[in-house]
Amino acid sequence: MSAPARLAAAIDAVAATDPDRVAIVTAAGLGADLRQPVSYGALAGHVAALERRLADSRPIGVVARASGLAPLIAIVAACGRQRVPLALMAEDSRDLVGELRDWSVCGNDLEVPRPPQGRTRREFDSSSPQIVVATSGTSGPPKLVEHSWDSLLAAARLAEQWHGRGWILVYDATRWAGTQVWLQAILTGGRVIVPASRDPDCVARAAADENVTILPATPTLLRRVIASADSDAVGRMRLDRITLGGEAADGQLLQQARALFPAARVAHVYATTELGEVFRVSDGLPGFPAEWLGRPLPGGARLSTRRDGELLVQLSRDTAEVATGDLVERRGDRYEFAGRRSDTIVVGGAKVFPRRVEDVLRGVPGVADARAYGLPNAITGEIVAAQIVVTDPLPDGVTPENLRAAALAACRGALEPHGVPRVLDFTRKLVTNPSGKVSRRPVGQ
Repeated sequence: MSAPARLAAAIDAVAATDPDRVAIVTAAGLGADLRQPVSYGALAGHVAALERRLADSRPIGVVARASGLAPLIAIVAACGRQRVPLALMAEDSRDLVGELRDWSVCGNDLEVPRPPQGRTRREFDSSSPQIVVATSGTSGPPKLVEHSWDSLLAAARLAEQWHGRGWILVYDATRWAGTQVWLQAILTGGRVIVPASRDPDCVARAAADENVTILPATPTLLRRVIASADSDAVGRMRLDRITLGGEAADGQLLQQARALFPAARVAHVYATTELGEVFRVSDGLPGFPAEWLGRPLPGGARLSTRRDGELLVQLSRDTAEVATGDLVERRGDRYEFAGRRSDTIVVGGAKVFPRRVEDVLRGVPGVADARAYGLPNAITGEIVAAQIVVTDPLPDGVTPENLRAAALAACRGALEPHGVPRVLDFTRKLVTNPSGKVSRRPVGQ
């Protein structure tokens, strides 16, 4: 079977034998009366109806702008089987649609506007159609990246052990990380559980109530669940896999995850919208083995570094090296992620990596999470600022006043003077971007 038709075929296969099986649950975590399930039979009906509309309108390409997961999956599946080029657009990528001005926009109603006269497709190509995905904008303005169906499905695991699982979706469904979650679930006849929000309590309740076994999430979200989610809901979670991505996973978080979910296998994945999945690490340690540099990885990629520590990726011998913007440091027999080049704070000409500051702050008793960022300064160019989230409850004997003193003392003991925060604020919740990653920009920017 060709790769473009695989998603629609997987939906049809389940719908033919078990049409009432739940494929998607949205608004999860709010209680049984508010959850909104969608069956494989209903999903297959949406796909078939949209295929008929695509055959009638014959668009140059389709821009998927559905806010609901069920119509989004139907659009992707129908376009794949009908070999129609497809673009997945998140809300903050709306301005990029102009680059695809001849394409038809399809939303929750699954209607496909007929393109202008003379701009319809003459025939559906036999070659694999393109898929366009917008980047998250972590390292700059969002941009469009072109993929094939083969690259979109490359990371999917189809072995029997992955079939029929419950996956929680806390990523944006139109971004690379989100598509990988729901594609994996639907291709293997599983369930995609969408919490009503990314609030830690809601995520934990959704995972517990819907029997989720696989949690793909950013380290930021997992920290929030561990630190502040409802303890009863967390105790009812039965995870056997946790996959972290989007940000570097530090050793402290990996240890906390193993302690709280001892039955779960914890892995962290290095992937980008441009490259797809490059590697995953499952040994419970931060970073990746130093011996991986310069030798082919299981997927064929090779890793190397610039002199300043920027990670370079070569997907195959036939492709050029790609500068990732991620900086790594050698620590013993590991390379650990220091942060993104664009996040580096420059204080009087000296570089400060925010992640290093955050790691120190998180090690202070009473600190649940932290973020560091740069603030403009007329004398040094920038100064280091930080925010910390306190644990609830605070440890015995710890008050907000002495916690601030302890946090600054820890930084002075572990960091160079220019890396010690000059501004340290308390906050109830860290600022994150639409991808669920910690924002390195000052509040309000």
